[in-house]
Amino acid sequence: MGYPPSNHGVPGPGMFPILIASLILVSSLTLALLTLRMPKEKDTEIDLKSKNVLNVYITMAGLIVYIVLLPMIGFIVTTSIMLVLYLKWFGKRPWWKCILISLIFTIAIFLLFGSVLNVPMRFGLLI
Repeated sequence: MGYPPSNHGVPGPGMFPILIASLILVSSLTLALLTLRMPKEKDTEIDLKSKNVLNVYITMAGLIVYIVLLPMIGFIVTTSIMLVLYLKWFGKRPWWKCILISLIFTIAIFLLFGSVLNVPMRFGLLI
């Protein structure tokens, strides 16, 4: 990432991401070990055309598109569009509610990271 974890004994901006990544790694390893130690059950078949599997595919495709478009279009526009589409698909809410919720969360995240936490936000062509 490039942020120093500490500076002369004072926690730096890289400390929190390292801490969170370490906790995620330990949790993942613990879950993997517990899963391997579980008794084997009869495998159930997964219907690859079910609604739940379709939702996983849509989520993965949306995140890939988000990652590709983020540097080009920018955080605010890309995040707002992604949230509107996810809320509409998964929440089955009216369009106006999806747009309102999306704008509120996008602006809140932008202000939290950009202003309060002083994290430089990636700007694209449209900010």
